[in-house]
Amino acid sequence: MTALLSFRSIPLPVAVGARGAYIYDADGRDYLDGSGGAMTVSLGHGVPEVVRAIQAQAERLCFSYRTQFGNEPANELAQALVELAPSGIAHAFFVNSGSEASELAIRSSIQYWRERGQPAKTLLLGREISYHGMTMGALSMSGHTARRSDYANLLHPLALGPSLPRPGDGAEAAVVEDHRRQWTEAIGSVGADRVAALIVEPIVGAAGGALTPPPGYMRMLREVCDAQGVLLIADEVITGMGRTGRWFACDHDDVTPDVITVAKGLTSGYTPMGAVLYRDTLVEAMRSGSRSAPFGHTFSGNPLSAATALAVVRYLQSHAVLDNVAARSEQLRSGLLRLQVRYPQLMGNVRGRGLLLGFDLFDPVRGGAPASSMNANTAFTDDCQAEGLIVYPAGIAPANHAAIVSPPLTISAEDADVLLSRLDAGLRRFAARFSPT
Repeated sequence: MTALLSFRSIPLPVAVGARGAYIYDADGRDYLDGSGGAMTVSLGHGVPEVVRAIQAQAERLCFSYRTQFGNEPANELAQALVELAPSGIAHAFFVNSGSEASELAIRSSIQYWRERGQPAKTLLLGREISYHGMTMGALSMSGHTARRSDYANLLHPLALGPSLPRPGDGAEAAVVEDHRRQWTEAIGSVGADRVAALIVEPIVGAAGGALTPPPGYMRMLREVCDAQGVLLIADEVITGMGRTGRWFACDHDDVTPDVITVAKGLTSGYTPMGAVLYRDTLVEAMRSGSRSAPFGHTFSGNPLSAATALAVVRYLQSHAVLDNVAARSEQLRSGLLRLQVRYPQLMGNVRGRGLLLGFDLFDPVRGGAPASSMNANTAFTDDCQAEGLIVYPAGIAPANHAAIVSPPLTISAEDADVLLSRLDAGLRRFAARFSPT
């Protein structure tokens, strides 16, 4: 029995070190971090430039409270982020996680409409298949039944728009225009005069296993929101900071949301931090109205985390990491497609963008139908971990049969080959669950 709360029947291996794309446990085993933890690690582990930045900042200043002092790392990080963000994004506010970023996005959207004299606009519109965080407000916006269930009727009402179609649904060619109609109808069903914002993940992560829209989808959402007088919030907690091969996934459609949430890869997991990025129109409404800034947290803009994030951003820029994302994305996608051909009864529907890739798991006994008779996603990730590979379980019941591959953006070609080899071994182990012989 350990003091650390856990209900696992089998103890987790204890991580004692990490370097590059690998994590090492107390027994000396190595694991290739093929999911970046929870789609978090962007630079790899133990990068000297980041470690030195953390040490240097810790020696100068670890904490100052945001209403009493500004600090240089947070000021520099804010400037760096707005320069990388889509045109029109002009301000950043720092929080501690992606969930807190979602919470602040809610509050800011509602505050904006109050400043504009429309206080009735308080509803948020989201997708049936989505995930925006574990806190009360963030979970209220999330279409993730497994993570919502224990809150029961405590969550706020959620208006739902259409979810991205799953691969193989045969609707992709018409999905943009079909969803334009559905989103417009969803807003109309509750009244545009009551809807504050529409929130979406540009690519659906944990809830859908890297469900990826066709080109033009985010552009369509921008047009619907403009036509209906609704704000657009892009949840880029997973997709932001280079994960899809551009700084932000919205860049693929050349779209500027009103609010962007980022976290995870912002610090590459070295310290906790998130951010909310604002279009200048929102901040100007607050500045010319109540002059009331958004509420923050004790650790908002923490100088140690800000210095860490700044070191990560500078590394991404100075080492041309986005070029590596393009190369390794092609390598891993090709490798996944080869495995799909090799194991057509076990996996399929390879999808994603950049180094956020996913696929579905099938039940070979049932003729390659989705493996929904078991918790296929966690069973498969356990099998991969037994082979020295970490991948991420994704999907929600009854479609809880997806996995995500999202290694560090700096992964080498050699390590990408190791990832594919260990994934092959994980698939063979997964197959044995259905046919032990």
